Amino acid sequence: MAKLKVLVAGGGIGGITSVLALRKRGIEVQLFEQAAAFGMVGAGIQVSSNAAKILLKLGLGQALKEVATYPDGRDYRGWDTAERLYYTPLGQKAEAHFGSPYYAAHRAELLDVLLSGLGQHGFKLGSRIERVDQDDNGVSLTLTDGSKHHGDILIGGDGIHSTVRAQLFGKELPRFTGNVAWRGLVPAERVAHLNLGNLVNVWMGPNRSIVSYYVSAGKIYNWIGISRTKTEPARESWLAEGKIEDALAEYHGWNPIIRTIISETPRVLKQALYDREPLPEWQVNRIVLLGDAAHPMLPFYAQGGAQSIEDAYVLAGCIADGQDKPIEALARFVKLRLPRTAWMQGLARREEELYQTNDEAAIKARNERMRSNRIPETATFPPEQERLYGYNAEVELKKSA
Repeated sequence: MAKLKVLVAGGGIGGITSVLALRKRGIEVQLFEQAAAFGMVGAGIQVSSNAAKILLKLGLGQALKEVATYPDGRDYRGWDTAERLYYTPLGQKAEAHFGSPYYAAHRAELLDVLLSGLGQHGFKLGSRIERVDQDDNGVSLTLTDGSKHHGDILIGGDGIHSTVRAQLFGKELPRFTGNVAWRGLVPAERVAHLNLGNLVNVWMGPNRSIVSYYVSAGKIYNWIGISRTKTEPARESWLAEGKIEDALAEYHGWNPIIRTIISETPRVLKQALYDREPLPEWQVNRIVLLGDAAHPMLPFYAQGGAQSIEDAYVLAGCIADGQDKPIEALARFVKLRLPRTAWMQGLARREEELYQTNDEAAIKARNERMRSNRIPETATFPPEQERLYGYNAEVELKKSA
């Protein structure tokens, strides 16, 4: 049997994890990234237990531990009074329960962790894709510089504006969700007096919410505020800048803790949030999508990166198991992953309503319901977290073999 070669488009979290997972299984793989350098952009990212489990399997556990934080729990609070309405454990309780840690990290540092596994070979930067082609014998990438690269399988991990997806399924604009994200990173010493605790804090208010936590081994405090809007006032970009005064105006009347965090932020980013309806198919013969190229989602369950990591690991397992039948291997991957990611997209949308409803009766009912699970010593994991964080990609692969 000839040795299989896999091509990967996109050097983000999903693309790089795909390379690492394929290499671990002995598959030859080449990654193509359009940027001239791997981009160190973004802000905080939660590496939940389901994703951390995979990174540990890839030998990245120690590198991740050195840059991440290990929050004790997640607090859900009222936007004005700061009342704790709900609490879910993280830390040692989550690690013991789900079999792997729950971390929070800076996205750039997570990318650094992945790049530490990638090394200095197996990728080509400055590689903008012009077109993709395939036939019964393989796939080829044509880059804008005119060069061609050939393989047996192509993975489209090139994000929400995926060139690969557009060629496979036609150009489709992502759906503006009606939400804008405000993101900021604050030096930890500027907010030390607020006693924020080693927690993921979720603040829920009418038409708005904020999630905040420490990253960079506790040196930086990260926050993301999401607000509803009837217009589309910002572009979908990690680099789109906002203004501190506009962010403060957006969160006028909120608890002083939140307003202090925003005030102490040196630079604010403002990003329009998009997603898509779940695609009915991610595969066309030897080409397949993963991550945001296949299933972009709202950040309300902090699963965009985690689901890309899951995709990458499961896909590598399917390819390794089915090297003599690559088309069938990709079909198995889609069958395994599409239902879970579609569920996750829907869950994130429902969380948006839970966090940001402005209906007074709904808010009262939500708060009364949530108060039943707010004492850390007795707090339990809700069913959706059991399903989400308890996922084991290795087990799922074995079950479907």
